[in-house]
Formats: sequence, structure tokens, C-alpha cells
Amino acid sequence: MLDLQKTIWTPHIAVENISKTATKFTIKNLPRGFWHTFWNSLRRLILGYSFAGSVTALKVKNAPHEYTVLEGVKESVLDILMNYKSLRFKVDNHIDAITWVPQKFTDLGTVTSNDLKLPAGIELLTPDIYLFEITDPAAEVYVEYRIEKGYGYITIHQLREREKKSDSTDINLLLIDNSFSVVDYVQYSVEEIATDFTGGIKDTLTLEIQTLSEIISAKDLLKFAGKILSDYATLLMFDDAFLDESFFIAYDELKSNEIEAQPSSVSINIKKQPIEILGLSERTRNALLKNSIMFVEELELKKKNELINMRGVGRKAVDEIEDSLKVHGKKLTS
Repeated sequence: MLDLQKTIWTPHIAVENISKTATKFTIKNLPRGFWHTFWNSLRRLILGYSFAGSVTALKVKNAPHEYTVLEGVKESVLDILMNYKSLRFKVDNHIDAITWVPQKFTDLGTVTSNDLKLPAGIELLTPDIYLFEITDPAAEVYVEYRIEKGYGYITIHQLREREKKSDSTDINLLLIDNSFSVVDYVQYSVEEIATDFTGGIKDTLTLEIQTLSEIISAKDLLKFAGKILSDYATLLMFDDAFLDESFFIAYDELKSNEIEAQPSSVSINIKKQPIEILGLSERTRNALLKNSIMFVEELELKKKNELINMRGVGRKAVDEIEDSLKVHGKKLTS
């Protein structure tokens, strides 16, 4: 990390579960400009290379090609292919990358993804997906579908080339180009924060990931993207290139220095400390900084009514300030 971190504190990440399928990640204390360099790269990797199990091929009994019409079935085989294409699965690590799942359907009525009988180690992520409808009580639909574990997107051309190399002779194999994405959306935002009176700026970054299912962990997807990013970055570490280490500081060393700098007791002379030490919310802290209140001693000289009349400082902010000062044995001027 850049030695700039010595002045803007150690980066910290917080994780918040917004809903069953949405997770928010917030990283504080990053150098200015990292919101575009770092977060945008992760966002693009998560959208383009998230991983899961998808259907990449079907075998339908009595259907030699996708334009076949099955007796007693409302949809054509092509429609059935498109419906299976929407399915997503979570596949355990010990399961083979490619798994064939056979199933016979005989009941009259609608068939959805909830009716699929999956082997152990494979979980359905997309319930209630319409597959087809059996309209004849005498009809039997026998389907084998291939669940493939992967990332990104696999094209028909890639599937065909792979089948050629495998010397497959199965003429009833119906290939499906597909995506392995399990992400609804990824969005990020940035907040620039003034560090002190010198005009220094640091970033607080927020990344929100919405997945298709609560079964899929946003942490897993983010770690996967981080692994990709870090591995490719090692390509830039040329052995014959000089690196001036004086510009950098190790994360462990940074954390160690921060721990040593922490006061052993709240009885220290807090008046010589910036308002950051109060642990105020970002909104309240920024409001004080914009009103040129940089240090605790300046804050103590203010009256409650003075603060309320300041731009961006409301009653809730004043209550927060009073509580924070009280923890440190301080208070506003009467």
C-alpha cells in the first residue's frame, strides 16, 4: 500500500446484509481516485466472470433437432431449450464440472424448475421457472440436461468445437449457449472526505451486489473477482524492473502502527486531537469539517445552538456530538 495511508489511516472494510440477496461492502480510508481504479475493475469482473452452474445441452427423447414438435406438449423443443437456458445452479466443489441429469415427466399440466430432481451437491438457484406444459395425459417427456459449472459466457461455437475434440457421436445433442452469471446488479458509489485542514482527500467506497438467490454468497463472488484481479496484477511485477519501496508500506505494518498509536486511556489530552478521534458518523464529521471545525478543542468552544444553526448540522448531529464528547469526558460550552 502507498505510504500515504499513514496519514489517512488504515483501510477498513465493512459488510452489511441489506436483504436476503443484497450485500453492501464499504471500504474506508483509501487514497483519492481509487473508486475508479479499484471498484470499477471489481464491478466489471463480477458482472463478466461470476460463476455458477448452467444448462449447456439437452437431450430430448424423440427430438433429433430443436425444431421438433413433441406430441402432447404445448411448447416446441426450441421453446423448451430457451426455458432451460434460464436455470442457474449452485454446484459444490466436489461435483464434476459437467453433470448429466435425466428425468421423465408424465403428469398432466405445467412443469417448472421446482419439479426438477437434482443430485446431491447441486442446488437450484432459480425457482418457479416455467419449462413446458404437458397437455396429453398419455404423453411422456424424457429429458436429459447437462449442468456445467463455469464462469463468464460460453458460445455455441465454443461448445461445438469442444464436442468435435471429444469425438462425440451423439446426434441428438442440443447445445445451448449460456451465461453463468448469478448477479442481478452491481453498483458502486464514492464519497470524498476531507482528512484535515491541509486539504487532503480520501475515499470511502461502497459496492452493492444483488444476487439471484440467497444461497449464493456475495462474499464468494467478490473474493473470486479479487483473486482474478490480484493474479493478473502479478504480471506487472517484472524481475528486471526497479521498485522504489520507500513509497510503500505493508498492510500488517500499517495496522501495527495504528494499534501502537491508539490511546491506552480516554483520559489523554483529546483537545490536541482531530475530530476524527470522536468516531462520529461520516455525515456529521463532514458537516463539521465544512464549517471549519477541525479539532476537538474547537468543538468544545461551541454552544449547542451555534452548532444547530450551522449548515448541515441538525439536532440529531448535535445529539451525536454530545454523546461522543461525553464518552471522552468532554462537553459543549454551556
